[in-house]
Amino acid sequence: MENNSKRKELTTRQEEILEYIKKYSKENRMPPTVREIGNHFEISSTNGVRSILAALIKKGYINRSPRLSRGIEVVDSGNSEASEAPANTIEIPIVGRVAAGTPILAVQNLEGTVTIDRDFLACRSDVFALRVKGDSMINAGILDGDLIFARQQKTADRGEIIVAQVDNEATVKYYHPAADHIELRPANPRYRPIIVKKDKHFSIAGKLIGVMRKVN
Repeated sequence: MENNSKRKELTTRQEEILEYIKKYSKENRMPPTVREIGNHFEISSTNGVRSILAALIKKGYINRSPRLSRGIEVVDSGNSEASEAPANTIEIPIVGRVAAGTPILAVQNLEGTVTIDRDFLACRSDVFALRVKGDSMINAGILDGDLIFARQQKTADRGEIIVAQVDNEATVKYYHPAADHIELRPANPRYRPIIVKKDKHFSIAGKLIGVMRKVN
């Protein structure tokens, strides 16, 4: 990780936005969206905000996952107050609740973040978490209330467990593509597969890589 002495200097506006991101993230336990940054600084164009964020990324001050509405992550310089978590932990964004039975909530509905041990997941900026609601994946070891972790990717192999978006709603299922449709299979005989015809909007948001469960 680069330290401050190796980083390029910031313009006044870049410094202001960086400090706002740090302050917002500390107070809300999640980063601001591009639109929230624009509203705060009265920047009417989201492209204007994105260009400043791109400069902060290039200069080594932040990372950003473009697929997440709250995908900004401040890079810890080693003495930054923006990061209060121990060095061996990372914060993963929770980007919505997943209905494991029928898709009910959009993926981009960020709930907050979860702090986990760095060794638990091999990757970082391309990982997101979702909370499961329902028992349709119970035989795959995914229970109601579990926090699942997925790596962002747009493709998957047959039989893999994916986070899918169907008409902008999210669900966790086994992926089984066919010639004229996609079958999203549950892991509970009480539920029927979701058949996604070609006239439906479908995309793969990520592939399951981990599950976290709170034990009472």
